[in-house]
Amino acid sequence: MSVTAKQVQDLRKMSGAGMMDCKAALAENNADLDLAFQWLREKGIAKAQKKSTREANEGLVSIMSNTIGTAVVEINSETDFVSRNKDFHALVKKITKIVLDAEDDAESVKDEISSIINDAIGVIGENIVFKRSSFMKGKTYNYIHNSLGDNLGKIGVLLDIKSDPEIDLTSLGKNICMHIAATGPKSLDESSLDPDAIETEKNIIKEQLKESGKPDDIVEKMLSGKMNKFFEEVVLLNQKYVIDPGVTIAKLLEENGNANSSKISINSFIRYELGQ
Repeated sequence: MSVTAKQVQDLRKMSGAGMMDCKAALAENNADLDLAFQWLREKGIAKAQKKSTREANEGLVSIMSNTIGTAVVEINSETDFVSRNKDFHALVKKITKIVLDAEDDAESVKDEISSIINDAIGVIGENIVFKRSSFMKGKTYNYIHNSLGDNLGKIGVLLDIKSDPEIDLTSLGKNICMHIAATGPKSLDESSLDPDAIETEKNIIKEQLKESGKPDDIVEKMLSGKMNKFFEEVVLLNQKYVIDPGVTIAKLLEENGNANSSKISINSFIRYELGQ
């Protein structure tokens, strides 16, 4: 299968690899972008984090709370200019309030949101898309990064963290939200990480080690350490705390709990980044 210039360009955006490496990867994998990216990973050419082939969408992430819980939504616009427009801000807040009131049943307000957006497109003069929403019940901590208004920004985080017996978690909750915004973890713990993602990473690491000429027995011994490093990068509880890299998030919870004679645990988190 012939490789097009656009395919090479898309793979370069995804991998950060050079043009000739991308062309070779596509040629080896029948022009399949995902397989070509994995091939580059196995050769040690591409970085671990796959980037989007598309330019990041503009728009806003919004967070809103009430006594029942907290909602987070992402609404996209065509330009950053519109995302800074007061009319667009008002639209995003209105939709977030609708999602918040609907709680876990966002599907029930889908038509209402669609109608509001269609009316707004005529006023604002630019395509607007309701991309996604989530609702977290109960008391949560939240954070907006790259703020462009009241609870409006480019990254939004919701965190469900509890203590037993109950203590004030305001400062700790905010700091962990900021950590999540900065590091973008894929899961809370190793058990909740996608098994396919783990298996894919194992295979890539094995191929990388084999490419270096190491025998199979050495590869197996090194695999565990490499996987621990992978988990440290993508699992929240395993990550090094950005404010104090000397401790992991799990250790941070333990130390704060011990200092306050309480057990602190994270139940879940949600992270929205514009365009992802």
